[in-house]
Amino acid sequence: MRKVNLKDVEEQERQSPKGKFGRRSKNISVALGRDPDSLDLMKRHPFDLALVSIPKGKSLCPYHSHSAESELYLVVSGRGSIRD
Repeated sequence: MRKVNLKDVEEQERQSPKGKFGRRSKNISVALGRDPDSLDLMKRHPFDLALVSIPKGKSLCPYHSHSAESELYLVVSGRGSIRD
């Protein structure tokens, strides 16, 4: 079993041009060995895992949907709202 400590995973920050959307994220799947550039399903994990922080007053992204992908959100601090 591979393990990573979250404090050792590089954090990336992204923001939309007008600043409405933003996040800080740690790509745990890549830290565990997933090849971020490969489209080969044999080199990917069954699902991706990331720790994402959304700054107060921001949204993660515009409303969207995936036809062949699921997303799971777990609020670990603060308050969040999710559209379904």
